[in-house]
Order: sequence, then C-alpha cells, then structure tokens
Amino acid sequence: MTAAQVKGAMGPTSFAEMARLSGEFADWHNLLYKATWLTGELNLDAVRHAWRRLCLRHDVMRRSFVSADEAFTSEGMVSEVEFHTADSDAEGIELMGRILGTPFSLDSPGFSRIAVVQRSERRHLLGIAVDHIISDQISWARIRGDFAEFYNRALVGDTDDVAQENTYQNFAAQQRSRFAGAWGEERRAFWHSYAEEFGTYPPRFQVGAEHRGEPKLRVVTRDLPADAKARVHAFSLEARATPFAVTSASVLAGMREVTGDPLVGISTNQHGRMLPGTSQTVGLFVQTVPLHLGLEVRSPLETVREVFLRTHDVFECSLPLRVAGRYWNEDLMVPDQEPGLYMALNEDLPSSADLPPLTGTEAEYADLDIKGGKRWPETVVVEWNLYETGPRLSAYYNENYFPGAAVEQLLEAAERFALPDGNGTMGRRPASRHPGAAAASFGASR
Repeated sequence: MTAAQVKGAMGPTSFAEMARLSGEFADWHNLLYKATWLTGELNLDAVRHAWRRLCLRHDVMRRSFVSADEAFTSEGMVSEVEFHTADSDAEGIELMGRILGTPFSLDSPGFSRIAVVQRSERRHLLGIAVDHIISDQISWARIRGDFAEFYNRALVGDTDDVAQENTYQNFAAQQRSRFAGAWGEERRAFWHSYAEEFGTYPPRFQVGAEHRGEPKLRVVTRDLPADAKARVHAFSLEARATPFAVTSASVLAGMREVTGDPLVGISTNQHGRMLPGTSQTVGLFVQTVPLHLGLEVRSPLETVREVFLRTHDVFECSLPLRVAGRYWNEDLMVPDQEPGLYMALNEDLPSSADLPPLTGTEAEYADLDIKGGKRWPETVVVEWNLYETGPRLSAYYNENYFPGAAVEQLLEAAERFALPDGNGTMGRRPASRHPGAAAASFGASR
C-alpha cells in the first residue's frame, strides 16, 4: 500500500519534519521502541481495536511524506498489528528486536509499528516502535496511555470510532503560517543575536581530548545523597527558578571550572510545544537547543537565575535551527557537528511497565538489543537522575577520546554546585564506575 492509494489530505510538513527529511536527525537514534512481557489473558482482538483507534485519534500515526515541503495524512490505517510465535523467551526477544529494529523508510507510509510474539497462551511479548519524526517522550506518554485506555474499553465491548484530537497537520500549517509573520521575525532576531554573542554552536569539551583508537563507551556514575531531589528543588525555590535550571547551571559551572573557559555551552532537549493548543499534540519531536553562561562569574544563585532566564528565552524561541537558518541565510547550527556536551534531567525511574498494564495481565520490561544507535564519539552526555530511590549523576563518554579525570572532575564540580553542604562545599565521595553500561531509557532516544 502506498500513500497515493489511500484517501487522505495533503498538507505542509512541520520544520521538525523538514529537518528529518533533509537528513538531519537521520541516525537510528530516531527509532524509539518499547517491549513488554505480558503474563495473563491477553485479548488479541482488543489489541487490534486499540491500535486502530489510537491511529484514528492521532493523525500523525497515519502520516507520510511526498517531499520535504509536503506531507500526506491518510484517512485509513497504514500499519496493522503483526502477530508471531516463538518457542522460547530468547527467540521471542530476538524476533521482536528484528521487527522493531528495522528503520522506517521516509518514502513509505507510516512511521509506527506494533507486534505481538506469543510464547504460550498466557505469555506474550508486546512491542511498539515509532520513528522520532513523529514522537518524543511527551508524545510517547500520550500514545501508550491512549493505547491502554482503548484496550481496556475494547474488553467491555466499546469499539466505536474516536474523534481526532489536536491534529499534527493543523499544527504544521499553523507553524508555517506564524513563521512567515511577526512570530518568525521575533525568533530570527533572537537567534541572530544569540549567535552573535555565543557563536553558532556550543564549543567542544576539549580538555586534552584526542582520538586514540575506535570509540569505546565508558560510563562514570556518582551516587547522590538520598535527598538529592529535595535539595535540588529547594535550591530552585530559593533561586526562583526550575530544577532544570539548577542542574543545567551546575554542569555549565562545572565545565567553566574544568576548562577555564568563561564562555561555555551545552546542548539539551526542548519539546517544541510553544504554539497555542499543542501541549497534547502527538508528533511534536525533541529539538536540540544550545545553552550558555555569560562571561561574568557570579554566585551560584545568580548563575541559576541567569540560566533560568536564558532557558526561558531559548525554549520560547526554539525551532529546528538548521532548517530555520536556511530560510534566513543564517548558519545557526553547524552541519554534522556533535554537541560538545549534552545534558539531560530525569526525575522518574524508567518504569518496568512503561507500556501501561493491560487489564488481565502483569507487565515485565523486556530489554532489546537493537544495533545501530546514535554514537557521539566527541560528546560527553551528562545525566542528572533525581530518582526517589538511588539518585545519581552520570556521564557517558568515549574513553578513547576524552580523559576520564576531566570527566570525573566535571561531575564532582556539578554535584558540588547543585548540592552544597552546610559550609557551601559538597563533601567529596569516590565515583562508582560502571564501564560498558548504556543509557537505557526508552530505546535509543536522545
């Protein structure tokens, strides 16, 4: 089946779609996936009904592309539930990995798939994969929540059609229209001034960095105090800022301390929901934006406030900068350049039942080994994980490029900034190292 064979509507692509279609974000890290073992009575007809209704509710699940400028939204389904059997758990995992791990083609309809692998009458492996072009963490939460709702409703005989909500096609048209007016000019002025002040991309974390063979992942983790989350939140209240501003400021200040460079910068994610009425629109995907510290060395509170105000401006004006830059003849992102340091904040543990439990079953997370994930050999990825149990601060980096001592010093400085003790200095503790561990939150997403 091709898009041309299905009734639907033509419409513009969003800027995020244009970036993906033009080659940006084209790595396999755009493949988001989840698999869950379900033990109990799984109703396959209800699974099919749930998937159908999910795709009808959210038009981005029926979207494909004619060109970088034009999208096609089908009226009918473009993907169906695949059903398979396996003789062992290992065979089921291997099979699901092959099903979900196949990259989506940009010239084919649909960017989502669902599969069920049956081990026995009361044991099934359920897996869902979507291309990052149609989803981010917020969209994923809506997809999995609606799927569980429709499954449970199907069990009691409710299989009526559903109305579309917050269509992605309308969002893309609204974004294009506003970009052509004052809204777009405001963003152009902001990013032009931002690039003039800081350059077009955050500088690399170049503390003795040198390629010494094939990239080799290393993970350094610092176990944080049990009350780390409460302390970061208290700091944010005192600074009249957000926990994200506190943790971002800590990494920026740590970079400044380690490198001696007053004009440091990091890359982070923003979910691109700045247009009215788009907070629950499925399909808005993560955009990477740069954050910087100014030249002046300030107190921790002042630094956090500065970062908070900067994040507000940066996120409010966020656009896929490479695509927007082409319109404005501004090089706002350097093509094919890795971020020198990428920072993320997580406050909730990845759930072992990230696909919500379906009525009549118990869920158990299934770990898939899907090859081809994004590799950033010249980027340090720092994660503040403020879990209620086991909070930690981690860095993922190529140990054949970055000196480990500098990475560990960065983490120590970031922790000391965000979690000072009563004397204003954090007592130092040894870092616990877990070589070879991988960031495993929701497949291979950024």
